[in-house]
Amino acid sequence: MKATLAAILALVSVASAQNVLRLNLNRGVPGIRRGKPFPLSRRETFTQMTVNNITGGGYYVEVQVGTPPQTMSMVLDTGSSDAWVVSHEAELCTSRSLQRASGDSCGGTYNPDDSSTYKLVTKDGFSIKYLDQTAANGDYISDNFGIGGATIKGLQMGLVTDTVRGTGILGVGFSSAESTDEIYPNLIDQFLDQGLITSKAYSLWLNDRRSPSGTILFGGIDTDKFIGPLNHLDILKTTRGQYTAFAVAMSSLTVTNSKGQTNSAGAAIPAILDSGTTLSYLPGDMTTNVFTSLNVYTDDASTGLSLIDCKYLTKDPDLVFTFVFGKDTATASIDVPVYEMVLDILGGYEDLLPSDIPFDDVCVFGLQSTDGFGDSGGAGTFALLGDTFLRSAYVVYDLDHKQIGIAQANLNSSTEDDGNSGAKNIVELNADDDGLPDVTGVAAQQTTYVPPSPTATGSGSATGGGSGSGGGGGGRATVTVTPSPTNGVAAGIIGGPGLDGLAVVALAGVFAVVGGTLFVL
Repeated sequence: MKATLAAILALVSVASAQNVLRLNLNRGVPGIRRGKPFPLSRRETFTQMTVNNITGGGYYVEVQVGTPPQTMSMVLDTGSSDAWVVSHEAELCTSRSLQRASGDSCGGTYNPDDSSTYKLVTKDGFSIKYLDQTAANGDYISDNFGIGGATIKGLQMGLVTDTVRGTGILGVGFSSAESTDEIYPNLIDQFLDQGLITSKAYSLWLNDRRSPSGTILFGGIDTDKFIGPLNHLDILKTTRGQYTAFAVAMSSLTVTNSKGQTNSAGAAIPAILDSGTTLSYLPGDMTTNVFTSLNVYTDDASTGLSLIDCKYLTKDPDLVFTFVFGKDTATASIDVPVYEMVLDILGGYEDLLPSDIPFDDVCVFGLQSTDGFGDSGGAGTFALLGDTFLRSAYVVYDLDHKQIGIAQANLNSSTEDDGNSGAKNIVELNADDDGLPDVTGVAAQQTTYVPPSPTATGSGSATGGGSGSGGGGGGRATVTVTPSPTNGVAAGIIGGPGLDGLAVVALAGVFAVVGGTLFVL
C-alpha cells in the first residue's frame, strides 16, 4: 500500500505565482484499496464506502505538515470544510484486524512530537461522523501547512487518532460548515488572509476518467480548460441565511438516446457539486425514466447499487446526459457522455451481486438514486453531483461572491500553464471585483473520442462531448426528466464523502437533513 501510494505521489507537480497557486490532483488508482466490504443490509441500500474501496476513488494532493515538513497525501473535498490528518498513533495504522475490517491502511501520517511548530488547539475537539455511523475523532491542532510550494503558518486542522480511513481529507468548503461550533479560518480563508491569493476562489478541472490527474487553480481561472463562455450560477443559501455548501439550482436532466421518450415536470432542486463523491445522485423521480431507458438494474437486496450493462462503454458513444442548471430559465448545461457514466470496477466482487441481473457484463452506473439514502428525509429533493459529473465540467467555486462558474470541460487540454498569473490563459480572481468575470474558453473540444475495443475492461473513458448543449449525434431522440415540484424549497445536504470510504458527515448534519436545514431556491 505504501509503495503504491508513493508512486501516486511521485506524479504530483505543483506551481505557484504571486496570486495564483496551481496543483496537480492525482486520481486514486482503481483497485489499490481492496478490503473486504462491510456487510450490507436492505436499510444500507447505498454504500459509498464499498464503491470507493473498489475504485480507489478520489483526487489526492501532496502536502507537508510541520517543521521540519512531514509529507503525506490528502484527498481534495469540495464537500467539506475541515482539513484533517492521520496521527501516527491511530489504531488503524497498527492494527491489522482493523485494516482488514475497514478495507484500508495508513499512508503518510503526522507525528506532533517531530514538529517544532505544533500547537494543541482543543483536546478531543475534532469529530466527523460517517454515513455508516463510524467516525474520525481526535484533537484540533495547528501547524505549518505546505501545499503547492506555499506555506500557511499555523493552519488549524484535525489530528485524528480514531478512524477507519488511512488518508486525511482537505476540505475546501465554507468555514460555516466546519465540524465545530467555534468557526475558525480554514484552508481557503488562510490562503487569502496570508496573501497567497486575492480571492477565496478556485477552479477545478478533473479531466476525463482515463486521465490519472486533474488540476486545481487557487485564485484563478484557466481559459484553456473549458469550452465557450463561463456561465454564472448563484450558490443557494439555507433557510437560516447561511452559505454552507456549493449548492446550485438544477432544473432537469436530458438523456439523448434512440427511444424517443420525453417526460417533464416540476421545479428546480438544489444540486451540490462535490469532488469528494465518486458517483452522482439524483432524486428517484429523475432517475426512474433514465434507468428504464437504459435497462439499469438496482440491486436492492445486497449492494444497493444501480448497475448497467458494460456494453455502454463502447455502444452508442453519442448517447449523452445533459444536466441543465437554472431556477426559472436554463442558465447553463453540461453534457456527460454515457461512457463516462459506466464504471467497470466490480472484478472480484461478483459474489455480492444477485443472480437475476438481466445482463452478463455488469458495471456500476455513474448515476444513482438518492432514495438509497434511506431514512435521511427529503431524499427526493436534492442532487449530489460527484466525480462522474464533474469530470465533464470546468467548475469555479467563488466563496467571496457566492457564485459558481461552470462550463463544458476541454478534456485533455494540451496547454500546460505554469500557474503564472501573467500567462495569457490565466485570469486572476479578486475579491474586490463585483463577481466572477465574463470569460470565454476555447472554441471547441481539442480532442475527439475514439471508442475502446470490445475487449476493453472499462478503465478507459472518453475525451469527447459537446459544448454544453447536446454533444453531437444529429437526429437523436431524447428522454427529459425534471424533479417534482417542491414549493420553492428543497432539503439540504451539506458536504459529502471523501476518498475510499465513507461519506463524511459533519456534526452539523453533513449528508443528512438536520434541523429543518433547507436550501432556498
